[in-house]
Amino acid sequence: MQPIKPEENYDVLIIGGGILGLASAYYATARGLKTLIVDQYGIGNDTNSSKGVERMFRLMQDNESEARLAETSLAIWMELQHSTGAKLLATEDLIFFGHRDAPMTTEGNVQQIRQTMDSMGMPYEYLDSPAAIHKRFPVFSQAAMPEDYVGLVQAASASINVQEAAKTFFFAARQTGLLHVLDKHAVIEVAPLATQTGYTLLAEADGVSLNVHGKHLIACPGVWADSVLKGFGLKQALGWKIWQMSYAYWPLKENHPKIPIWFEFGNIDASDQGTFYGFPPLDFSSDRHNMVKMSADYTYDTFDAPSEIRPGVNSRLMEELVAHLDQLIVSNAVDATKYQHAGTCIYSMSPDGKLVIGRIPTAPGTQSFHSGTSMCIMESGRAFKYAPLFGRILVELAVDGQTRYQYDLDVFSPIRDGLFESCRTLSGCGPGPVEQHAEL
Repeated sequence: MQPIKPEENYDVLIIGGGILGLASAYYATARGLKTLIVDQYGIGNDTNSSKGVERMFRLMQDNESEARLAETSLAIWMELQHSTGAKLLATEDLIFFGHRDAPMTTEGNVQQIRQTMDSMGMPYEYLDSPAAIHKRFPVFSQAAMPEDYVGLVQAASASINVQEAAKTFFFAARQTGLLHVLDKHAVIEVAPLATQTGYTLLAEADGVSLNVHGKHLIACPGVWADSVLKGFGLKQALGWKIWQMSYAYWPLKENHPKIPIWFEFGNIDASDQGTFYGFPPLDFSSDRHNMVKMSADYTYDTFDAPSEIRPGVNSRLMEELVAHLDQLIVSNAVDATKYQHAGTCIYSMSPDGKLVIGRIPTAPGTQSFHSGTSMCIMESGRAFKYAPLFGRILVELAVDGQTRYQYDLDVFSPIRDGLFESCRTLSGCGPGPVEQHAEL
């Protein structure tokens, strides 16, 4: 990769070097487009939501659109794995289990997911009682599960190898000779080009500023979205929050029972309280060998801005997690009180819990869009399974102005209510080039 020159021109500018930015770079360079990634912490940093060892891939969704997108994404993951020789997926059974009539969470609930799978003819195994769940997976204590617990098991599920996936997209894009990277540069301003279609991006590192130009712009900035959106006259609505999630790893005992990928809907109200998940042992990392990651899927640490984030796991949540696992997971699998490698991951959560992907609107709720742009935001922690598909989609939206997957993207539409507020009255906010038509 060549050094970045001031005022240099690119076909595609990508803001954010996490998994979605890297996937977008992969598809942009595959189309022969000169591409620049800008990341304020650098590619492969341990700050963004693409850090860590594993992510859950699942077909089981609470609506048909997301299930169809997941099926397509699985095909692309497998295609990439075979074509590159990289180990991107470790396939394993996935069980969703919990209260038969649990209220909806950000991940859905067992009953709604089952209805989606039935309507699509997707194969699964139904477990109708705690006894059936324990018989299928003895790692879960029957005594710990309420009488109304049921389960759904699907074999076409997997753990995604996080770091290998990022390397695969990055190295493939770099081999084209078309990928350029501006590491450890914060985006200060995004503005339309004065004399032609496209955008100027002002980046800064150590007090030194640099302008670059691009015909198209893709924004994947994670929890730092407002710093990019202000250049388009938008900011995230007050209902948007940053969730800091806590997790840990547990050493497995000898001769432990089989451990699937799992998610428990243990909530008794319309919240994520009581939801938990875990992974089987994986060989993605040498220092996590013969260990399992488990976490609560709720948090007590929520923030309104990245500057408010505090480091360190939440002690209250870890106490609740340990107490729950000590009951749920049988004692010959792990000692729930002895965990290692505790850490945190930041999620960017929209007001309605669904991620946002599409072209960048010129105002909240409007059907006109800034020309040559696309974004995926409010997605942190939940879009990894879609990474290759979303990378392709983001390039299509920015470069072509439309995508072949639009029908199923409507559930993630950037013009749905409550996502954005206008910030054109604020310093640094202003519109870019506009196309006056509805999103295709």
